[in-house]
Amino acid sequence: MYIFDIKTIALTVVFLIISSIMAVEFSRQVKKNTDRKKRRIALYSLLLAFTFLLTHIFVIISAGVPFSTGNFYLFFLLFYGICSIGAYSSLSLAQRDIANTPQYIYTSLLIAASIMIAEYTAFYIIFRDTIEIQWALAILSTFMVSVTSFLLLRFLMQITNEDIYEFIKKYKYWGSVFGGMALGGIPYIVLTSMMPITEGAGIQSFMAPFIYMALANLFFMLIPDLFGEKLIMKNVQSHLSLFSHNPDAVFRVDLQGSILNVNKEAVELTGYTANELTGLHFIELIGSSEEGEKIRKYYRRVLSGETKVIETSLKKADSTFAEVRITAVRIIVKNTTVGVFGIVRDITEQNKADKMIEYLAYHDELTNLPNRRNLEKVMAGLYIKDEIFSLIYLDFDRFKRINDTFGHSFGDKILVQIGRELAKVTPENCLVARIGGDEFAILVTEGNKPEIVAAEVIKAFQTPLFAGGMEFLITASIGIAHFPDDTSDLELLLKYADMAMYKAKENGTNHFQFFDESMVDQDVNKFELENELRNAINNDLLTVFYQPKYNAITNEITGAEALARWKHPRHGMIPPGVFIPIAEEANLIVPLERMIIRQVFSQLVAWKEQRYEVPRTSINISIIHFYQEDFVKFMQQSLKEYGLVGELIEIEVTESIMIKKEDSINEQLQALREIGIEVSIDDFGTGYSSLSYLSKLSVDRLKIDQSFVSHYQENREIISTIVSMATNLKLKVIAEGVETESQINLLKSLGCQEVQGYYYSPPLPSNEYEAMMNRELLAN
Repeated sequence: MYIFDIKTIALTVVFLIISSIMAVEFSRQVKKNTDRKKRRIALYSLLLAFTFLLTHIFVIISAGVPFSTGNFYLFFLLFYGICSIGAYSSLSLAQRDIANTPQYIYTSLLIAASIMIAEYTAFYIIFRDTIEIQWALAILSTFMVSVTSFLLLRFLMQITNEDIYEFIKKYKYWGSVFGGMALGGIPYIVLTSMMPITEGAGIQSFMAPFIYMALANLFFMLIPDLFGEKLIMKNVQSHLSLFSHNPDAVFRVDLQGSILNVNKEAVELTGYTANELTGLHFIELIGSSEEGEKIRKYYRRVLSGETKVIETSLKKADSTFAEVRITAVRIIVKNTTVGVFGIVRDITEQNKADKMIEYLAYHDELTNLPNRRNLEKVMAGLYIKDEIFSLIYLDFDRFKRINDTFGHSFGDKILVQIGRELAKVTPENCLVARIGGDEFAILVTEGNKPEIVAAEVIKAFQTPLFAGGMEFLITASIGIAHFPDDTSDLELLLKYADMAMYKAKENGTNHFQFFDESMVDQDVNKFELENELRNAINNDLLTVFYQPKYNAITNEITGAEALARWKHPRHGMIPPGVFIPIAEEANLIVPLERMIIRQVFSQLVAWKEQRYEVPRTSINISIIHFYQEDFVKFMQQSLKEYGLVGELIEIEVTESIMIKKEDSINEQLQALREIGIEVSIDDFGTGYSSLSYLSKLSVDRLKIDQSFVSHYQENREIISTIVSMATNLKLKVIAEGVETESQINLLKSLGCQEVQGYYYSPPLPSNEYEAMMNRELLAN
C-alpha cells in the first residue's frame, strides 16, 4: 500500500485490535472495582501506550524510507508519554454513565490532539531528513483522526457502562476489530502526509491509506450505532417489562398529576379500566380531602427530587377503599423531569395481619382481654401524663381445684366467663386485664373509686357461673394499690397490689384489701418458701391448731377441725393461704397432709391417755390426696398403728370429688365410713352441680361455706335450702365462718345447730384446746 509493506500493515492492525480489546476490558475492570481507581487507570494507560509504541515500530520498519536511530530514546519518551496521557483521558471519561456534550467533545479533541502530536513529533524525530509536509493530506489526516477519536470514545463509553455482559459480547469484539483497524490506519495516513509524493505514483497509490482509513472509520461508526440502537431497544424493553410485569400497580403521571398510563395490576387494584384511568387526575382516586392534600404535598416533594414512601387510602371503582403504600420517583429525560412513576402496593391484608399481630401481642388469646403487656403500656402512659390511678389485683379462690378436677380446657371456659363478668362491672374508662392463670387486674383511673369497683366485683361473683352444663360459685381475693401514693414505681405497684391480694386471701374469700407498708415485711420469696416448706415437712416442723365446733343450742363442743400451721424461723407465722397453694403447686400437699394426720393421731393418743373424752376431730383432705390409690389403706393402717378407732376422725373433702369417677369415689367413701370415719363435704354450695350427686354418695355432713354465712342476709334462701335438703337426706349440717350473734340466730332459726367460727373460738394450739376441753369437762 503505497510505500508500506502489506504484511507489516497487517501485523500493526492485529496488534491494535488486541490493544482495543485490552482497552475495553481495562475500562470495564475500572468500572467494576472502585478501589484505587486512579491508580488502576494510570497502570492500564501505561500498558495501552506501550502497545501503541510497538505498533509504531512496525510502521517505521514497514516504510520504505531511510530513518535515523540517533534520537530513538527521545522518540520513545515523547511518544510513550503523549500516548499515556491520551489513554488516561479516554479511560477516565469512559467511566461516566452520562457525559455531557462539551465534556465529550473536549475529551475527543484532546485524544485526537494527543495522537496527532505524538505521531508528527515521533515521525519528525525519526524521518527528519526526508520529511516534506503535504498540507492537504495533513489536514485530511487531522480530520480523520478526530473522527476516529469521537468514534473510539463513544464506543468505549457504551461498552464500559452496559451492565449485561452477554448482551455486549459480540459488539465488543466487532467494535474492537474495526476500532483496531481504524487506529491501525492513523500512523500510515500521518506518515504519508509527511512524505514527498513518489514520481510516477498515481493518485490512487498515495491515497490508498486514506481510503483504507475512511472505510475502517465507516465500519467502526456503524458498530456503535447498531449497538446504541440495540441498547435503546433493550432499555425500552426493560422499562416496559418493569412497567407491565411489575407485581405492584404502576401509574405514569405527568407534571400536572394526570394519569398517562397504567399497568394491568393498577386496573385490578382500582377496578377501573385502563381507558377510564387514563386522563384521570390522581387526586380523584384518594378518598378524603385531608388525604388528598397530604398526597398533593407529597407529589410536590417528589417533583423537587425527594424519593419517599407514603401510605394512604385509595378509592376503588366500587366505592370501597384499599390501604396502599405509594413509592413515587421522577421520570427524567435529558436532565429534565417530565413526569412521575407511582408504584402502588395494596397493603390492606398486610395491615390487617399487622393489626392482628399487634392485637395478639397486647391481648390475652383466651379471654380477648388486654394482657399484662397492655396493662403495663397503659400504666406507662398514665405515668408520663402524671395522672393518679389505682390498681386492683384479683385472684380467684380454689380455681386450681377446677383445673385438677375437670382439666385445663374446662378451666379455660370458666376463665372466659370470669373475663366477661369483669368486663361488665368495670367502668368504661378503666381497663380490665388478664395477668395470667386465674389472676386478673383492673386499672382504675382518676374519678373512679377502687373500693366501689372491688365491691361490684365481689357482688358480681355471688351469682354462680354456668359452664359445660354445670354451676360454679367463684370467689375472689382482691388487693388494691394506689399510684403514686403507695409507690411511683410501676413494677412495684403491681407487686404491692399482689401483696395486698394475698393479705385479702388470708382473711377469707370475697374480700378486698388495700396495700400498706407493713405488707412489705411479710412478702416472702415463693421459691425460697417452697424449699423451706419441703424441709419443714420432711423434718415434721409444721404444727396443728384446732378450731372447736359448737352446738349453737347447748354451747357445747361437738368436735374440732385440725388446721396446719407453719411457724417460720425468720418470717414468723405464715398463713395457710400462703403455704397451702405452694404445697399444691410443688406436689407437697400429700406428704403435708399425711404429716398432719400423723400429728393429729399422735395428739389423740395423748389425750386418750389423759382420759379426756375427745370429740370427733376433722381433717382436711385435698382432692389430689383423696385420689391417691393408697389413701383408704393409709387411713386404715394409721388408725391401727396408733390404736385409734375411726369414730374419732372425720375427713373434710370438697364437693369437687363428686364429679369424677363416681363409682370408685363412692367405694372409697363407703370404705372410710365402714371403719367409723365420717365424711364431710367442705365449702358446700360453691358449685360443681353437687345436688344431683349428693343423694348417691356416702357422706355424713354438709359444711355451709363461710361466703354464704358472711353475707347471710343476701344468702338466707341459699342457707335455708341447704339445711332443708340436708334434713331430707338425713345428713348433718354445720356452718363455718360464724362471727356474729345475728348470724347464730339466723342459723338456729333455719335449723342449723352446729357452727364453727371466731364467734366461739379461733384456731387454737393443742394445749389451749386441751384447756378448753378440760374447763368444759369440769363444768359438766
